[in-house]
Amino acid sequence: MFVLLMLSFVAGCPWSDISLEQGSPLIWISEVHDRSENFFGEFTVVHELVSVEVPAVVKQQETSREDDLPPRPRVETGSKRLRPTYQTKRNIVYKKTDDGELKCDIFMPSGRGPFPAILAVHGGAWRSGTKFAMLRHAWRMVAAGYVVVAIDYRHAPRHKFPAQIHDCKHAVRWMRANADDYKIDVERVGAFGYSAGGHLVALLGTTNPQDGLEGEIEPSVSGFSSKIQCVVAGGAPCEFSWVAPDSNVLVYWLGKSRAEAPEVYQLASPTTYISADDPPFYLFHGNSDWIVPWESSFKMHQQLLEANLNSQLEIAKGNGHLGTFSDMNWAQQAIVFFDAQLKEKRVQFGDGMEKNDFEFFNK
Repeated sequence: MFVLLMLSFVAGCPWSDISLEQGSPLIWISEVHDRSENFFGEFTVVHELVSVEVPAVVKQQETSREDDLPPRPRVETGSKRLRPTYQTKRNIVYKKTDDGELKCDIFMPSGRGPFPAILAVHGGAWRSGTKFAMLRHAWRMVAAGYVVVAIDYRHAPRHKFPAQIHDCKHAVRWMRANADDYKIDVERVGAFGYSAGGHLVALLGTTNPQDGLEGEIEPSVSGFSSKIQCVVAGGAPCEFSWVAPDSNVLVYWLGKSRAEAPEVYQLASPTTYISADDPPFYLFHGNSDWIVPWESSFKMHQQLLEANLNSQLEIAKGNGHLGTFSDMNWAQQAIVFFDAQLKEKRVQFGDGMEKNDFEFFNK
């Protein structure tokens, strides 16, 4: 049923006529060849740089295997090969609602901290999914020296927009309110999300309190900001012009069709809120995505650049929606971006080690 729902996204959708050749600066196209039938086999990646003034050229070709990617960090100590250890706090309640508790999993590097932190938000069309979907990404990010907070949030159709962004904003405030308990540096908080989760972290990045999407602020988190310092959004619907006006595909979440309530679709679009104080963005999207068209991320990227903001967009040529999410090379690219934005000073780890001691995790 879920697959049918996702496939129905493209039915009747007016696709943009933007072509890859019309790319703008800071757009990379990554082409994946010889993909295995599962997501863990061998594949080859070819990077092509696309620019307004320079034609596409092949930059690099390399062969990667899942075994070459950063392994899950070990919990135990005393291994022959020194690796960063981490702690996990499972099913921590970060918010109580009228019909239940919202929980998160927290992954913390060992050491004194405080560490830069990443809010991880799962996808699932705003109606399904759990924090467990972000586990593999969280392993790599905690290994790179980040506290990772992977959250559950309320789902449609029982909870329509803007309940989901209310939960995400509360989670950021909760992270700062509990920073001492979880070794979080409150000045260095980023967000990572894919699909619906990518949409939500993009909204986190572009909205301010005056935009009316903060939700009810509980006393326990009052006085703490919901702003984040950088955003990584993959496969994200950043605006909804690609949804046919009379389509009911998002009625379960937004209440009405775009023809019936265009203002609701505007309110749900991260592009609506782009302003000069927005943080740096890193967007990635498969150009064979038949669930969310890649042009949606492209439009977001263009508008950010037009506002003189820091934005990077990478297009995974030949990758679909699920394939792009499952490819851990994109998680590694996200870490590179987070490092540039959140690690302007050296991060101290346990046993006197510093960030450079962990570079083998990012090879």
